[in-house]
Amino acid sequence: MKLRIFTHIVFFGLILIISGCFGFHEMTGGKTPPPTEKPPENMDNATSGSGGVQKYVPGQVLVKLKPGTNRSALKILTRDLGLETLAPLNLPGTYLMKIRGNESVESVVEKLKAYDMVEYGEPNYNLKTE
Repeated sequence: MKLRIFTHIVFFGLILIISGCFGFHEMTGGKTPPPTEKPPENMDNATSGSGGVQKYVPGQVLVKLKPGTNRSALKILTRDLGLETLAPLNLPGTYLMKIRGNESVESVVEKLKAYDMVEYGEPNYNLKTE
């Protein structure tokens, strides 16, 4: 008896959820509402050239250190290049860094190539999924 009641509750719950989804779809006219998040305001001229779309976040670089690089080497790198570690990323030895001075992203990326401890450095590209 309890199993039968439970089955009915689950069945009617699914019906409510599905009808709610269709109701929302009809309320919006079948269109997805536009995103409400604003882009960062501190964008400079890091544009793609077509329509002024940003290619990367100004003042930020991604740095991947070679395996075995210790924290003291990372501190030297950040001090020498005027970088601030914003966050470690999910990839081992990879960090999001902020350029503290007025130096361009391109210039910092070029300087990162001179450090043996750096596997690669690149701009923090804006990626858009569609």
